[in-house]
Order: sequence, then C-alpha cells, then structure tokens
Amino acid sequence: MARPPAAPWHLLRRAPASRAGRKWTSSTRSLHHDGASASTSASSSPATITHIHLTSSKGFPSYAAASALQTTLRDALLNHKSSSSSSSSSAAAAPSPTVISFTPTPTYTLGRRQTTLDPAQRARLQQPLTISTPSTRDGAPPPPPSSTSSTSSTTTTLYTPSVTASPRGGLTTYHGPGQLVLWPVLDLHAPHHANHTVRSYARLLEDTTRALLASLPRPIATTASTADPGVWIAPDDGPPRKIAALGVHLRRHVTALGVALNIDTPVTGPEAQNPWARFVPCGLEGKAVTSVRAELGARGFDDALYMFGGDADVYRHALAGLWVQELADRLGAAGVTSRTLDADELGLERLD
Repeated sequence: MARPPAAPWHLLRRAPASRAGRKWTSSTRSLHHDGASASTSASSSPATITHIHLTSSKGFPSYAAASALQTTLRDALLNHKSSSSSSSSSAAAAPSPTVISFTPTPTYTLGRRQTTLDPAQRARLQQPLTISTPSTRDGAPPPPPSSTSSTSSTTTTLYTPSVTASPRGGLTTYHGPGQLVLWPVLDLHAPHHANHTVRSYARLLEDTTRALLASLPRPIATTASTADPGVWIAPDDGPPRKIAALGVHLRRHVTALGVALNIDTPVTGPEAQNPWARFVPCGLEGKAVTSVRAELGARGFDDALYMFGGDADVYRHALAGLWVQELADRLGAAGVTSRTLDADELGLERLD
C-alpha cells in the first residue's frame, strides 16, 4: 500500500500557494488558452481542492472501486447544483472540488462508441497478465544514484484483467500497475475557481501533466495536439509516443475521468507481460506508448526512485501530489488538502 511521500524532492518544498516562486519555465506555464476564464465571483472565496489518494491493503485498488468513489463525489456535486437551482433560500456550501489519484489492478476500458466487443478480442484482453513489481528488500538501503548494484527484489503477480465500459470518447485503453490515474471531480462553472469550456478543460489537464513532466529533475519534453488528445513525446525519428492518456466525461458541467500517466507501466515485450501489445491503444494506428521509465531509461528511473527510498508507490504518490497542486494553481484555488483512503476499509471493493 502506498505511503505518504517523505518529501525529499526539492520540488515538494515549493510554497503551495505561491506563483511568484514557481519553478515551471515560461514554455510550460501557459501553453494554450482555449476559453478558460480566470475570473471568479467577487462574493466567492477561492476553493480548496481535496486530494484523495486511493490505495488498497491488497496491493492495488480496483478500477471499479475508484469509479464508485468518483460517482459518490460527483453525485454530491450534482445534487448540490440541483438543490441550489431549485431553492430561493441560501444554499449549503458546495462540496469541495476533488481529485482522486490511484493505481488500479489491470483493467481495459472501452469507449462509449464500443457497444460490443468481439468475443475473440475480449478473450485476448483477459489472458493472464504477469505484473512484476520491484520492491526494496527489508532493511537494505536503496542503491546510490547511477549505481550498477541493486538492493531491490521483484514481486511477480498474475492477474486476469477486467474489461469494463467507460463513458468517455475514444476506443480501448489500459489502466494498471505502474500507472498514475488522476480524476478531477469539479464543476467547470463553479464561482470559486477559474471556469472552463470543454475544450479548455481538456487542455488544462494536458498542460498540467506537461508541466509536471517538465519539472522533473530530469525533465521530459512533451507536446499536445487537438487531433490526438493526450500528452505525447515527439521524437526526431520514429512514431510519436503517448505518455499520458486523456478521457473526459461531463454531466451538467461536472467532470469525471481525467488523465492516466504511465510512470513505470510495461510498454515493451510480449503480450504476457506488456498489456499494450494486446490491442491498438485508443485505436491510433502507427502510434506508440511510452512511460516515464522508458523515457528516462532504467538507470535514470532508478535515480529518481532513490530520492524516495527506492519505492515506486511513494514516487507515484509524490507525483500525484505535485500534479494536484499544479492543477490547483492553474484553477486559482486557495490550496490543497490531502488524505489517503483505503478502498477495502471504505467497502468500495465489495462494489466491484
């Protein structure tokens, strides 16, 4: 189960509410402006965003458990909007905008256009998938940066991936171990943070992710395109590589779904170990999938983990916190409050 990060990384020490001391470069500060309104109501104070990092005592929470939590939070916002619009009396305070972050068990999600899936395709997706998780041996210090030695061992687990429908656009994609999924649940027209159109909100999610990757101790340069949503690596040669997928669903301007950033998800190898080899990601022929680990190289990624005790779970948790803080800054929010919840203790896994 992921533990709260110990904050050895210098980026974690920047003042949450300060814009003047931001470390992002000008090239990543405001990459696009497609209809966002930075103004808030004069009578509304800036919102504080709640960051919920969802874990599981069993290792990883299920995608269904995260969806159940998202539905609960979204329904609360929608119910508040309904009661506020139908009542002339002073309404109760709106639920806090929330971001759920998690790393799920292996799951393939289908876009809303995919009403059916060929039985052979479904069987292929649900073939056993071997997930190797590096773990630091008890009592052993992590290796120094760029060391050729290792104090880590690998835990191998065999999963049968789930296949589930999703309200987003697009086609099949994958979520699973090694990935950081970030789902904001907020009202795009709320008065206490910057408002957004559908287009500018999608760009907000992309820009937030790009800024995070550009801020790493070893920065990763990325690009975005209106033709192919998500965050991409544009190489000098070879096909473009997607490092983060984007999927959004709105109901009365209240958001669901969000971004899936590949941290150390396997992106090469046979189908038994590489979940992407079983399908064409998002239906985009001629494009590739990549990860932070693939872009940094194995040694560069190990150097990044070194600052977090060699623990990939703690590293992903830290990146989640930085992503949420970046989103809060871009929305003009007052700040972020964070908490870690166990899906098993909440009873969410019983809904899977």
